[in-house]
This record gives sequence, structure tokens and C-alpha cells, in this order.
Amino acid sequence: MTKITADREELARVVRRSSFLVNGDPVGRREHSAVSLPEGAVVEILPPFAGG
Repeated sequence: MTKITADREELARVVRRSSFLVNGDPVGRREHSAVSLPEGAVVEILPPFAGG
């Protein structure tokens, strides 16, 4: 759990299932240490979408 989701179990549940992009590039399942997060980077969190 991180500071963002501490004491927010519902948010933590959604974040665990979400996709992350850094400057428009998908993070995927890479190790956290393999993801570059430069100064001023834009981080997007995309929750799971309904539909098909």
C-alpha cells in the first residue's frame, strides 16, 4: 500500500486493477525500478473500463 491509498481501501482496490502510463507510455508489468519517472513527468491512472 502507498501513501495515496493508505486508509482508502476502495481506492486501493481500484488502483490495483488500473493501468498506468508515464508520459503516454504504458508501464505494464515492469518492475518499479525499471520505470523512469523524470521531473515533470505526467502519470495517468486508467481504471478498469466496462464494456466490450
